[in-house]
Amino acid sequence: MRKAGAVIIGSMIILLFGVGWAVKPVMVMAQSIDELNDQLVTKRDALQEAKKRISRFKEEIQIKKQEARTLKDQIEIIDDGITQISLSLDETVAEIETTALEIKQVDAEIKARQAEINHQKEVLGEYIRTIYDLSQESSVTVFLKYTTFSEAMSEASTVQELRERSHLVLQDIKQLKEKLEQEQKDLRNFKETLEKLSRRQKQQQSALVTSRQSKENILELTKNEEGKFADLLNEAKNAQQAANAEIKKIDAEIRERLRAQGLDNLPTVGTMDWPIEAIFGISCEFQCADYPYEYLIGPHSAMDIPSYLGTPIKAPADGYVGRVYNANGPGYSYIMLVHGGNVSTVYGHVSGFAVSEGQMVSRGSVIGYTGGAPGANGAGLSTGPHLHFEVRVNNTPINPRLYLP
Repeated sequence: MRKAGAVIIGSMIILLFGVGWAVKPVMVMAQSIDELNDQLVTKRDALQEAKKRISRFKEEIQIKKQEARTLKDQIEIIDDGITQISLSLDETVAEIETTALEIKQVDAEIKARQAEINHQKEVLGEYIRTIYDLSQESSVTVFLKYTTFSEAMSEASTVQELRERSHLVLQDIKQLKEKLEQEQKDLRNFKETLEKLSRRQKQQQSALVTSRQSKENILELTKNEEGKFADLLNEAKNAQQAANAEIKKIDAEIRERLRAQGLDNLPTVGTMDWPIEAIFGISCEFQCADYPYEYLIGPHSAMDIPSYLGTPIKAPADGYVGRVYNANGPGYSYIMLVHGGNVSTVYGHVSGFAVSEGQMVSRGSVIGYTGGAPGANGAGLSTGPHLHFEVRVNNTPINPRLYLP
């Protein structure tokens, strides 16, 4: 009887303290995660360096503050734009590589977490089976197995320890599952980020091609002659001034016409959505100091958002299409939306249109397509593909940042 009791106690002690047999696979995965962590540090450093190169380049551009007075100036500005797009593309590639590694890392962590959960479930199963076996014996049977009271109490103490350990393992499993759910959520987020970055990479590659084509267009239009470039500037200046005068005139006329038709209760804009994604940031803010044509047409009245040619422009708020002007050539094309609260928005350098005058549009609907590549349809006065996004209140241009998130 003494020997049988000792065997039972011994097996329970092994169960309590000798459960390291299933840990090894988890440790192997952990080593793999450590390796991925080291690789991630390297990739993140490369990403930060790409960001620093962009920052240094922008500082250099701000210092020299170029004006497009000559063909040489125009070409230099286009070349700077090409360099900036190339740097942005390098940054995107670095982000893609970093995000791809983060996906591998989280995937490895998920596998390690699942292995750990399975291990804890096996341990818990052993605890439960042992407790169940012991619970089938009566108290008298337990005491009869041993020759001393202390041996019987030792078994009872071990059973209590098993119950406490089972409770702790259950808590561990619950926490592990919560961590697993968070890691699975992180994995989904990283995969979505990777898809967005891949789309951005294609857009930036397209913009790079367009910008290089812009340089060729300018040289083709001017035949590399300063006199012809001066004529081109003068034509673009006249087109821009005509557009500004037209926008100022028709804003009041449209609102009066809408009032007469009982349609003057247009929805207020609130916070606007971005009309396009700023994949290269902002090249020229409202009244920016480095606007290359300020000497020609005055302070910059909008925000310039670089983009690839043909990017869908989305209405940032509900509105009424007040003007759709197609230059049918390299002149300045634009769309004007009228909103409630005496707010209107203008979208310049448009290469294509998806709406007609007199149409109501809802937030997020496509109204046209970006242009701005010198020499291309609708570009007007420009040094590269972008969207001219203008916000006007009471017919006066204001900083779009006041309405954007």
